[in-house]
Amino acid sequence: MANEKRLDFDAIADIVPTGARVLDLGCGDGSLLARLVEQKQIEARGVEISETKVRAAIARGLSVRHGNIEDGLADYRDGAFEYVILSQTLAYLNQPEPVFREMLRVGQRAIISFDNAGYWRDRLRALFGKGMGNTLCSGEQRVRAITLDQFKGFSGQLNARIENAVFVSGRRPVYFLPALRANVAVYVLKKA
Repeated sequence: MANEKRLDFDAIADIVPTGARVLDLGCGDGSLLARLVEQKQIEARGVEISETKVRAAIARGLSVRHGNIEDGLADYRDGAFEYVILSQTLAYLNQPEPVFREMLRVGQRAIISFDNAGYWRDRLRALFGKGMGNTLCSGEQRVRAITLDQFKGFSGQLNARIENAVFVSGRRPVYFLPALRANVAVYVLKKA
């Protein structure tokens, strides 16, 4: 997804305070981390499964290591970061629960963003038989459809408190009926 289409980047940049210690899981080419370093002077670390994207992030001058976040975050001590970000990666995880628990172990707060499968256009597309996500021929990884209510339930089951939530449609914030009107959700969570 190109930066101009990453609706969550602005919301995340608004949430992360200047100078924070940040770990970005599934950081891709480091676009978000580079933005946060430039705008917020954060102490940035990243983990990415794609070697090509790790090299791209390192070329940006970022500290990113190659690894699968589903294998755990044993390299990081408890509370090592003020924020751990999982931006547009949750839907691709085979086992999201252990990743979520590790995020809350190594970070004081977790920021998680995802596309809202309950967005009215997605609902309409599914209603007319157009599917929910990638086509069978796209060659892209399987994607889990996540609604806002599903995420709230998931967070509650794992004893995480939702501290803040930002909902976006296009480039505008959504305050009314976000489960239907927002196509992107950004949550800030903390251990309950």
